[in-house]
Amino acid sequence: MTAIQPCALLLLVGPDWQMEAVSANVSMLSDVKPSALIGQPLADLIGSKAIHSLRNRMSWLSGEDSEVRDFGVQWGDVLLDVRASRDDDRYLIEAELAVEPRLPDGIGMVRSMTDRLAGRDAAKLAELAMRQLCSLTGFDRLSLCDRHGAIVATAGRQLAATEGQPSEALPRNCADRDAEPVAVLGDAPSALLERAAFLALSDSEKNRLESLGAAASMTLPIRIDGEQVATLHAHHPAPRRCGAERRSVAHLFAERVAARMARNGWAF
Repeated sequence: MTAIQPCALLLLVGPDWQMEAVSANVSMLSDVKPSALIGQPLADLIGSKAIHSLRNRMSWLSGEDSEVRDFGVQWGDVLLDVRASRDDDRYLIEAELAVEPRLPDGIGMVRSMTDRLAGRDAAKLAELAMRQLCSLTGFDRLSLCDRHGAIVATAGRQLAATEGQPSEALPRNCADRDAEPVAVLGDAPSALLERAAFLALSDSEKNRLESLGAAASMTLPIRIDGEQVATLHAHHPAPRRCGAERRSVAHLFAERVAARMARNGWAF
């Protein structure tokens, strides 16, 4: 059975904008029984204004590998950060409960953090970047690993840095290793659902985090010109979820750092 973490809700929408699958916690948006929403228009759940904004945002999707985000979206009485992607003519929508207000200037933050990087030594650049990312995200330990899983740079405290971290092609988040998973109802293609960032953890994933002493994690694939060259791993000893916009800032900054490292001789 497919399941998602309770901090986010999941919707699978068909080409006619009717809901084909929903996570059981979608009840936070409506008094209607979640299973009764399957086959109904998405507009009936989130309202005409929200559906108009969402469809406009979806028009930015350039292909099956692309995704769009929107932060601080009001659906009913709930404030959410939304992430969406598509496969053929279906859309996968993840909406997580917002944990902080909108950042005043996310792009400005990336520029400021980049300006603080000095020198041309790739290893030193990575080390300086990891320190900034620890401060930005609030995670206890961050590691930048190359495409083979070897650590390039790490920063933080308490949690030990470990070699052999898995390379992920998609963003993955675990807010609470021990949180009770929420079932996804309906008929949903597994390949599309596998792209959800907040999928419930498998037993092996839980065991791996437990062995690291981590209750929360964040994994971001780092690409240069579309090619994955590294992975950013973050771990925390207690449950934690970095806000979606803050994660996006961290991701953009990390990719800019990787590109700068490559220009200065880093063989990824």
